[in-house]
Amino acid sequence: MQSMRLSSSSARSGRRLMFVMPLAIAAFLMSVVPSMAAASDPAGEVSSAASMRKAFQHDPNAGTLGVAARQSIKRGYLVPNQRRYDRQKARATRRAAARDALAAPLNAPASGPLAPTRLRGWPGINNPNNTPPDETSAVGTTRYIELVNSNFAVYNKTSNAPLATGTLNALVGAPSGVDVFDPQIMWDGQTNRFYYAADAVFSATDNNVAFGFSKTATPTTAADWCKYAVGFGSTFADYPKLGDSQHFAIFGTNLFNSSGNYVGSHIEGISKPPAGSTCPAPTSFKAGGAVINGGFTPTPASEIDTNPTGWAVARTSGLPGSKLQLYKVTRNGTTGNPVIGTTPTSVPVPSYTAPPSAPQKGQLRRIDTLDARNTQAQAGVDPVRGGKFAIWTQHTVKGGAGAQVRWYEINPATHALFQSGKVTSGALYEFNGAISPNRQVMGATKSGGNAMVMNFNTSSATTFPSIKMVSKIGAGAQSGQVAVFNGTKPLGGFDCFASNPCRWGDYAAATPDPSAANRIWQVSQYGVGSASLAGPATSRTWNFVAKP
Repeated sequence: MQSMRLSSSSARSGRRLMFVMPLAIAAFLMSVVPSMAAASDPAGEVSSAASMRKAFQHDPNAGTLGVAARQSIKRGYLVPNQRRYDRQKARATRRAAARDALAAPLNAPASGPLAPTRLRGWPGINNPNNTPPDETSAVGTTRYIELVNSNFAVYNKTSNAPLATGTLNALVGAPSGVDVFDPQIMWDGQTNRFYYAADAVFSATDNNVAFGFSKTATPTTAADWCKYAVGFGSTFADYPKLGDSQHFAIFGTNLFNSSGNYVGSHIEGISKPPAGSTCPAPTSFKAGGAVINGGFTPTPASEIDTNPTGWAVARTSGLPGSKLQLYKVTRNGTTGNPVIGTTPTSVPVPSYTAPPSAPQKGQLRRIDTLDARNTQAQAGVDPVRGGKFAIWTQHTVKGGAGAQVRWYEINPATHALFQSGKVTSGALYEFNGAISPNRQVMGATKSGGNAMVMNFNTSSATTFPSIKMVSKIGAGAQSGQVAVFNGTKPLGGFDCFASNPCRWGDYAAATPDPSAANRIWQVSQYGVGSASLAGPATSRTWNFVAKP
């Protein structure tokens, strides 16, 4: 695949937006943002790795990748200081393991009435040569799309069998052999399109975030998408998270330089396309980004209602933390370009830190529970809050038996919590959550927004990794934990081959149905392995629909 790069006065940004075509990539510089080379590393911290998604066989591109991308094949998600994080995680896990050995095998207690109802469920797609699956999904008016490492599936909303499947490389327009991973997908009711983002690494000096959108509301194959990429040169943009506002599609990433050092986190805004099924030229977009201050893993909210301000939520750069950081994305009224607020406003929350790794029945190796980062966010009007706009988000933190999922409904206008809660118990580890309000918006049809459903995984030394959910309706109590899929096997295979703990996640998904009230479409994962550390990846994905 050939590429052509055009000069521009904004070349100092070190970034470009490329229009991905079937046989060529034309590179265009789109916007002026702070130089990646100039991004500071105030803590002098050293990075580790990104998402472990290496096929069990040899990766033909491994020799050409940069330090961070190479480590991403071996270790997992990148953190600002790998050695410090490994020590913290190991210490927390040792202490938790000592408690686990003394704990009685109890079931998790319910904290309220059993409210959420599973309406439908079916097996998702899987690639046994990649781990973790990084399962994510989104629902539109007639389609439901699931992405994993390194594949996609498109469903209609009435059948459990996919209309079409394919590779992420085909979806984003990258040639075979290019590493495409950490996928994201969302539905936008304003433009009636799906949007995607993913890492696409061509070489050590050609790191990109693939970005694109469906030509219509009813995509089926990889040919039904407009395909672009934002280039970061030798800087690796890890763990892209995708959201939007009225004016922009927005993604956030964590940046690691050519030496593998963390150099800050970044937010990018790209204007939404006009109506029509023609793919616009890259030069027609208004785009721009910036390195932010004080936050790690900026996670833009996917906005259900049309709001001119975009919001991204992040945990603090260091742990433990006692606040979440909010960042604004607004529109320049003269130029139409995105304006990234680099200085956050803080939302006080109870103190949190990275949780210990979770034990699992039938396997000595524990499951990774991440580092307290937010992994997804949804936003929309909450009618019981006087019609105010709210951000719903969650993260896995230390607590309960060892790990618990804490959730928040945030008022971005006042930088305070409308409400918050957690799924926790003294017997089960809870982790890998995804939350969504029941807000429905489809043109002039608008309803709901005061209830939520949150899915998450559970595991313990006496239980296999499983999927559960809770709900909360208005001012009512949070429900008890309702089983979605009861696991019958542990995580094994090469998911656990190179490291302890075993890789899991790194995220799940929950999105509201725009054409049916009170329906939340979701995806998570469960284990289908054994105690053996040989063989293919042994987690599988599960799609399901629930109501609060």
